[in-house]
Amino acid sequence: MPYKYPKGKGWDIPKQKYGVTNWAKYTDSLRNRGRIDVWISEKAIEGWYKKDRVYDGTGTPFLYSDGFVA
Repeated sequence: MPYKYPKGKGWDIPKQKYGVTNWAKYTDSLRNRGRIDVWISEKAIEGWYKKDRVYDGTGTPFLYSDGFVA
């Protein structure tokens, strides 16, 4: 509350003004806020594999490569 103390003293501190001048850019920045882009190399994709599981009735999971899990 930065304006509480000067108000009691009779000082006049004007409120700071902020205005958006480029609404298109502002709207795009709001849309992209929190956006995360992840790039994966072709070499990493080639190293991923999934082995088919042997169904033995126990519900065993698929086996994935370590690079895929990490």
